[in-house]
Amino acid sequence: MLIGEYMQTVDAKGRVNIPAKFRADLGQTFVVAKGIRCIAIYPAEEWTKFLEKTRQEDIKLLRFFSSGSSECELDTQGRVVIPPNLRKYLNLQKEIAVVGTYTYIEIWNRDQWEEYFEGDEFKAENLEETMQKYGL
Repeated sequence: MLIGEYMQTVDAKGRVNIPAKFRADLGQTFVVAKGIRCIAIYPAEEWTKFLEKTRQEDIKLLRFFSSGSSECELDTQGRVVIPPNLRKYLNLQKEIAVVGTYTYIEIWNRDQWEEYFEGDEFKAENLEETMQKYGL
């Protein structure tokens, strides 16, 4: 299960250490792709499910997410190279947050993650309201 939040750094070659708890769930080959305000890393099976659903709903979304995506593997030290086009897309900084979102991983610039997570939608009263809305 891909859950948790880890503060990491990106090295000069664009390599990111994937937390050990995430590695087994990613599998041997996985996909690094555009996300919304982030870079997304999907296990191959989850990526296929995502693309199938996206293809059925909206070709523009399919084009957005699939363009520039890359199949990747971890190196022997548990790192993945974020492709240059995705580093540019996110304007990837040295300090990042690696966040598990159950079925995939998100990589955020750390300052943007902290700003997002400190926003109004994550205040207790707003979270309570959202949970009630979904019967949680």
